[in-house]
Amino acid sequence: MGCGKDGERAMLELENLNKTYPPTSGRAQGAVPEPALTDFSLSIKEGEFFTLLGPSGCGKTTTLQSIAGLEHPTRGRITMAGRTVFCSATNTIVPSNKRKLGMVFQSYAIWPHMTVFENVAFPLVHGHGGCPRSEVRQKVMGALERVGLHDFADRPAPYLSGGQQQRVALARSLVNEPSIMLLDEPLSNLDAKLRDAMRVELRDLVKSIGTTTIYVTHDQTEALSMSDRIALLNKGRLEQLGTPDQIYNTPRTTFAAEFVGSSNILKGQVVDVSGRRCTVQLAFGVVTCPVTGSVEKGQSVGVMVRPHGIAINPAEPDAANCFAGTIRQISFIGEFLDMQVAVGGEILRVFVNSYKTHRTGEDVTVQLPVDLCVVLQG
Repeated sequence: MGCGKDGERAMLELENLNKTYPPTSGRAQGAVPEPALTDFSLSIKEGEFFTLLGPSGCGKTTTLQSIAGLEHPTRGRITMAGRTVFCSATNTIVPSNKRKLGMVFQSYAIWPHMTVFENVAFPLVHGHGGCPRSEVRQKVMGALERVGLHDFADRPAPYLSGGQQQRVALARSLVNEPSIMLLDEPLSNLDAKLRDAMRVELRDLVKSIGTTTIYVTHDQTEALSMSDRIALLNKGRLEQLGTPDQIYNTPRTTFAAEFVGSSNILKGQVVDVSGRRCTVQLAFGVVTCPVTGSVEKGQSVGVMVRPHGIAINPAEPDAANCFAGTIRQISFIGEFLDMQVAVGGEILRVFVNSYKTHRTGEDVTVQLPVDLCVVLQG
């Protein structure tokens, strides 16, 4: 791959990254290791809160470490603010400490024998190039002010809550005024209630600072609630790129539909395509769906509809995509009823308002609203 002159500059560009780790001991003789990244490309805008989402082993951590300079791709190119920091074709490798990055990892790495001030000052005092002592206090207090810990500067690290420790780690990563922030599952060590609160706080804080942020998580709720855009990874490849709304409401593949949110995926065959709509023959009948990509008559597809998108006993039972069904099981979740509804030979999962009254064995009409059906092609 060539690495010529830069075109239009994004804050971060990844071009055709490939990474294959050498075989590990214990693998079968002659076995070919699976690549961690395959032809992976992204362009991330300045000030964007961008999330790498996917299951364990999908390549998101390898991507983050490649950006940080802690791993080197086997092939490809990485450009930051128009500056090439890695290029396999020219053997260009800029060290991690010269990439102007801030990093917050899962463990926070807060030193217990230091105060909050000393933790945040550490990269200024001991980092590459150092910082004039006359500037250290001003920069540290400025970073603590940004994360709301200005009054905690002299507090010993062991006397901090989990949320406060996270903010100390964030202040330490901000103190050198990085161009890009890298956050590797920073909420995973917090309890559920604090994690919910910190999602909002962390997103608001980072956006107020305006620093380009790359966030790694396997938690779909974090990704959907915090991100400007999401890259969904699967086995080292980019499965789908888009806004949280696009990733959730219009997944392109079965993997995307199953990984992000709960879903019903029904196998069928396209029987007709007309304009921006198509009809698909399912096991229990024909449904009408919007067409969002390339769909051809006779093609085998999946049709996805979210459990909370399905209507029970709609006001117009003769409308499109209405079918007779029977409730087989009801689970009271609190916020909703999680129901299993038999329609023909299929079982649909349906979420219903918990203030509604339903019973097992009840015959109902089930509607799969046309605009909420998504045709999946992979």
